[in-house]
Order: sequence, then structure tokens, then C-alpha cells
Amino acid sequence: MDEDVTLREEVPAGDRTAYAVARPIYHDETQQTTGAVVVIGDPGRRMAEHTRLTYAVLTGSGLLTLLAAFTGHLLSGRSLRPAWQALEAQERLLADAAHELRTPVAIMRSSMDVAGTDPRSLPTHLPRIRRATDRLTDVVENVLTRGRLQDSAASFSPVPLRLDQLVEDACGELPPARLTLTMRLDESVVDADPALTRVAVRNLLDNALRHGRTPGDPHGGAEIDVSVRGHTVSVADRGPGVAAEELPELTERFRSRGGGSGIGLSLVREIAAAHGGTLTARPRPGGGAVFLLALGPAGQARHARAGAS
Repeated sequence: MDEDVTLREEVPAGDRTAYAVARPIYHDETQQTTGAVVVIGDPGRRMAEHTRLTYAVLTGSGLLTLLAAFTGHLLSGRSLRPAWQALEAQERLLADAAHELRTPVAIMRSSMDVAGTDPRSLPTHLPRIRRATDRLTDVVENVLTRGRLQDSAASFSPVPLRLDQLVEDACGELPPARLTLTMRLDESVVDADPALTRVAVRNLLDNALRHGRTPGDPHGGAEIDVSVRGHTVSVADRGPGVAAEELPELTERFRSRGGGSGIGLSLVREIAAAHGGTLTARPRPGGGAVFLLALGPAGQARHARAGAS
């Protein structure tokens, strides 16, 4: 070999192919070729190992990428869940307000339109406008209360509360006209949020006042029996009555016993649940319905609210 070259040749090796590499060796003085270094190797095994390593790296990288994507999706979902829940709660609150305000606003507008065309009918329509205004006040209070329930636990403040006194005060606010009211109030101390409990009791009384008249006697007065025993408030009326299996429907948003809206009873149910209690109903002997608001025992209200949060 007279030239300084490296030779590479394929060498058959059974079912594989080996490679031979030759490099000439020169004499230091004469620069004549005195020998050669020949290396024969089989790169198949190394290539197989390299291929397996490449596949392993690619597979591992893919799995790590999928794991990172799944973990990121899971963490982002958990972090955004409170925001989505708050947004949905606000949307439900706005829907409740729009639905509840529609009826009293329509009554006020129609009454004013008629009174505007015939001023002599104004005394007739003023009571309707007054009742619609009272209903607007109730709706606003109920919607604001629902907003409190959907807010953080910081707005829920249970304290030792004389339940019998609260119920007595709420009954004292009822209009006395065409109302027969019987109260049996045992002394009772509960651990409850005063504002929320007051709204729940008022809504039960309002429900009985609206639907507590004897069927077929629209001009008759309402007959309401109110009692407090232990942690339970009972409000009974002589209206059309309600079966126990109908209560879940009545406590849904926008459902009622007929006439008016259904946010009242649904709000009572939510307030009861926040206190670790329940709202139940049963037929009243002789006609009518009995609604039972049971609040949880002392200390349970905080645990119930903390669990809901």
C-alpha cells in the first residue's frame, strides 16, 4: 500500500455482516509500508443495544410527557374548580332574582297601567301594589340570603340562640287580619345563625299564610299553628296539604304549592342543611300540611357548614 489510506470492507459473518477496517503502517525513515492494522468488528449487537436504548428513551419521554400533561390538567382543574363553582353560583343567583322579580313587577306595572287610564280605580289597585312591593322586599331578602349561603363559611356565624323567642318575634310580624294563630313555644336554645334562621322561619310562616286558607273559601282566613319543641320548629296550616313525597319537588327552585314562587321553601331547606338539620313535611290531620324545620344540635352547625365548604 503506497498511499496513506484507510480501507473499509464488509466481511460475511454467517447471518450477519461484519466490517473490516485496515490502516497501513509506514517506516519512519523510508516511508515504506511495513505493515497494517486490521480491525474486524460486528456492530450488529451494539446497534441492537443502541436501538433498544433509543426506543426506551422515546417511550419514557412519551410517558413522562403524558404524565406531565395529565398532572397539569388535574392540578389546573382543581385550582379552577372553586372559580367555576363560584361563577355557577352567581349565575344561579341571577337566574333566581330574575325569575322571582318577574311576577311582582308585572303586577305593579299592570296595576299602575289600569290606574293611569282610570284614576278612580287607584284605591282598588293600591293594595295590590302594596302587596307586590312587600313581595319584592321578600324576594330581595331571599336572594341576598341565598348569596350568603353560597358565599364562604366566613359569612356563616352560628351562636347560642333562643329559638322560641325568634319564632315568637317572627309571628308578631304577621298581619293580624283574617289570621288565626296558635303558638306553643317551649324554651329552646340552639346553635344557629340568627339572620339565616329568621329568614327560614319567616319563609315557613309566609308559606303557611299564602297557602293556609281552607280550599274553596278564598275569602276565609288562614289558620296557622306554630310550635317549638327541642330543636324543631313546626308550622301547620289548613291549606290544600302536601304529601311527604312531594316535598323534594316543592323545595326545588321555582316550585311552589300554587301561586307565588318556590324559592322560599328551597331556601329553608338550604338553611336547614347549613345547620346540620332537615326540612320535612307531612299531611295535617283534618286537612292541611305540617312543615318541620329541624336544626342540628349545638355545635353541629359549624361542622355541617365546614363540611359543605
